[in-house]
Amino acid sequence: MFDDIDPFTCAPAALLARVVDVEPGPLMMSVLLMVDRAKLSPEDAVTFLQLHERVTAWWASVQVHAVISAARPEPLVEEFTLLVPDSDEERTIRIADAVREELGAALRLPPATAQHRIDTARLLAGPLAQSGEALSLGEISDRHVAVIVEAAERLPGRHQHTAQEAAAFQAACSELQRRVLPTARRATVSMTRGAARRAVLAIDAAGERRRRREARCTRDVYVCDELDGISTLIARMSTEAAHAVMTAVDALAHDDRFSRRAVDAPEGDVPTEATTTMGERRVEAFAALVLRTEASAPQVRAHLDLVIDLPTLADLVGGVTGGVVELRGSGPVSAEVVRDLLADPEVAVTMRRLVTDPVTGHLLDYGRRVYRVPQRLREYVIARDRVCRFPGCRRAAARSQIDHADPWNDGGDTSPRNLGALCVRHHQLKTLAGWTVTDSRADGSCTWTSPHGRVYEHAPPPF
Repeated sequence: MFDDIDPFTCAPAALLARVVDVEPGPLMMSVLLMVDRAKLSPEDAVTFLQLHERVTAWWASVQVHAVISAARPEPLVEEFTLLVPDSDEERTIRIADAVREELGAALRLPPATAQHRIDTARLLAGPLAQSGEALSLGEISDRHVAVIVEAAERLPGRHQHTAQEAAAFQAACSELQRRVLPTARRATVSMTRGAARRAVLAIDAAGERRRRREARCTRDVYVCDELDGISTLIARMSTEAAHAVMTAVDALAHDDRFSRRAVDAPEGDVPTEATTTMGERRVEAFAALVLRTEASAPQVRAHLDLVIDLPTLADLVGGVTGGVVELRGSGPVSAEVVRDLLADPEVAVTMRRLVTDPVTGHLLDYGRRVYRVPQRLREYVIARDRVCRFPGCRRAAARSQIDHADPWNDGGDTSPRNLGALCVRHHQLKTLAGWTVTDSRADGSCTWTSPHGRVYEHAPPPF
C-alpha cells in the first residue's frame, strides 16, 4: 500500500487517499495518526473527519465483545437463601447482573449506565447483530446505534421470558433493522429516530396503546441543578398535556407584566431596567402559573432541609452572609441565598436544620448497646453521606438503608465510624455478592474491594 510513497513525508491528501476505501481498523487509525492535522486543507480535513468518524464507530464496536465477555451473553440471576433472624422462615434474595457494579466501578460509571452498556452489548451481539456489524464497518455511528437500541427496547417480547417471546423479539428486531438501517447508513441521527418511530408503529401497531399506557408510569417532575443559581425544572408528561402547558405559558408570557426586568447596578448608582428576552418571560409566566403569584393567589410555602455547620449557622443568625449551606436533595447554596430567601416577603419558608458538627450534645456512638440505629444517629449519617456510599451510586441517603460496615453479628458497633448509607441493591451486594467494605471512617469515607479484587476509595461528596 505504501510501496511508492513515504507515509511520514507525503502530502496528507495522498496518505488519506490510500485508506479511504479500507475497512476501519488499526491500519486506518495508524494512518490518521501519521497525518499532520495542521497541514490539512479544508477539503482534506473533511475527508480526515469522515475517516475518523468511521474509526470511532469501529472502536466503539470493539467494546461490545469485551462487555459480553465480562457480563455473559445472557443475564445472570444469582439466588441467595437467608434465614430470617429470630424465626425459621427462609427468604430468597435474587440479584441480577451483579457484574454491573464491577464494570461501573472500574469504568467510573453509575450502575444504571453500566447496566445499559451491558444490555446494549447483548442486543448488538444478538438480535441487533446487523446493527453491530454496521457499527464495526463504520457505516453508522454509536449515536445511530443508540436510536436503534432504544427502538428495539419498545418491541414486543423484549424481556424474552419464554422461547416464544424470544422468537417474536428476534423477528421484530430483524424487521426493525430492515426498515431503519438504510436510513441510518445515509442520514442523520434525527432522521434515523423518525424512521425508528415509524418502524416501531408499523411492527407493533396493536401495542401503541400499551406503550402509551406504560409510558404514563414514567411521568414525573424533577430538578437538575446547574451553576450560578440556575436549575432546570423538567416535567415528563403526555405530549398533548405538554403542548397545552406550553401554549398557556406562551400566552401569559406576552403579558406586559413580564416585559421588563431590573438590571444590577454598581453600588451608589440608580438601578435600571432592561427588556426581557422571550425565554425570561416564559420562565416568569411559568412560575406565575405554577406558584400562583397573583395578588389573589395563596402564599407559597417552601420547606427546606438545610445541612449547615455551626460556624455558618452562627454567621447566618448574626447577620453575616458568608459560608455555604447544603440544601439537601439539591446541593450547596450560599448562606446569602438562604438569607435572601428568608427575607423575601413573597415566600414563606419553614426551615429544619441538621447540624453536622458532632458536638451537639446528642449521643451518636451507641457502641454495642443497640443494633437498631437510633433516629438522631440515622439523621446524622444521612446528612453526612447524602448519597449511597457505593462507588458511583447517586441514590439519596434518605432513600437508602443504614448499614453496619462491620456486621453486628461479627462485633461491629452502632457508631458513625461503622455506619453508612447503602441503597437496597448495594446493601445486598455487600452482604451476599462478594463486595466488602474496609477502613470505614467516622467522616463517611471507606474502601471497597470488588469480587475481582479491585480496590475503590469512596468519600462523601464535599460540602
